[in-house]
Amino acid sequence: MKIAEIAAGLIFCVALGVAEPSFSAAANLSPVQSTTPAPTAHEAAAQMGKGFNLGQMFDNSQHPPTLEAARPKIDAYYDRGFRVVRIPVTWTEDVDGDTLADAGTGRIDLASPRLAALKAVVDYALSRPGLYVVINAHHEKRLKESGRADVLGRLWADISDQFGDRDHRLIFEILNEPHLANHDPMPPAVLRRMTGVAYDQIRARDKARIVVIGGNQWFGADEMARTWPDLSDVGAGRDPYVMATFHHYNPWTFAGDNQGDYADAWTDANIRDPMETMARWAATTGQGMPVFIGEWGVGWHSRLPTMNCNNIRLYYAKFQAAYAAPMKMPTAVWDDGGWFKVFDHAANRFDSNLIDCIDGQCDWAGAERFNPDCV
Repeated sequence: MKIAEIAAGLIFCVALGVAEPSFSAAANLSPVQSTTPAPTAHEAAAQMGKGFNLGQMFDNSQHPPTLEAARPKIDAYYDRGFRVVRIPVTWTEDVDGDTLADAGTGRIDLASPRLAALKAVVDYALSRPGLYVVINAHHEKRLKESGRADVLGRLWADISDQFGDRDHRLIFEILNEPHLANHDPMPPAVLRRMTGVAYDQIRARDKARIVVIGGNQWFGADEMARTWPDLSDVGAGRDPYVMATFHHYNPWTFAGDNQGDYADAWTDANIRDPMETMARWAATTGQGMPVFIGEWGVGWHSRLPTMNCNNIRLYYAKFQAAYAAPMKMPTAVWDDGGWFKVFDHAANRFDSNLIDCIDGQCDWAGAERFNPDCV
């Protein structure tokens, strides 16, 4: 997510008086090991369908990184038919006093209580039949700035070692939104090199773990063509366990946080065009690689106290049901429980009817698209 969203998470914690969240795992679930052949990326994409992000929990300090906090959200989405949860994880940067991995080497701190909690959440999610889990390297600021392939490689070697016995419904997304500190894109050759080293480390340990690659800045759809003109660093197109991803907040003037009102007259093309851009890359350079929309949504709560805007409802209703699903692109709505809130962590329930809208139809307040609550 964007820098502003990270700051909002910190402000949220201060406002609530949250000090040091407990990292206790709260359960000792046995790892869910695979009993069937590992799904290919295409098979996984077909089964994932609609999904959600466990945002601002292991990547930031907005919510306690515990199974107790994660379980109600996982259960609520699962009961609504969502079959993929993306868990953003910050490894090499401090999160509320805890750093999972050394920023200079990439080596994981095996004694970290946050690691134990992450394993508990992953294992719980995998215990739900058919639920896919994506973990990544998320807010790795220094790592992205330095471009050190050796550090990213060591990190993913350790992640692979720690999670290598988990069911192959666990997916590895190598590096989230790899922009530099000034928000410029990472040089494509640098990112390809870093990704390739991490990929090699994962493959040395598991030939069938699905690996996810993306663009070189904000994971925009148009980044893939310039970032990945070929697949030589990730199996040269011969690896059936590689998936592409992008993030979809288009148009940002509407979907982004703190953009003003939400009466933006976005069009269907705003939703469709980035998907088609990724589909073209996947069908050509990507050699038929499946595409996962790892984040999407509208940052409504940065401006609106409650979600009662029909224009936002319409966007959610069209995104998944009218476009992503027919294009066979699995999705994970960005839900941070804050600006992009769908699920209310405090009440452990869905905060509005946006959850209904994702299925393609939901009740409106009146009949007008631009009702008063959009401004």
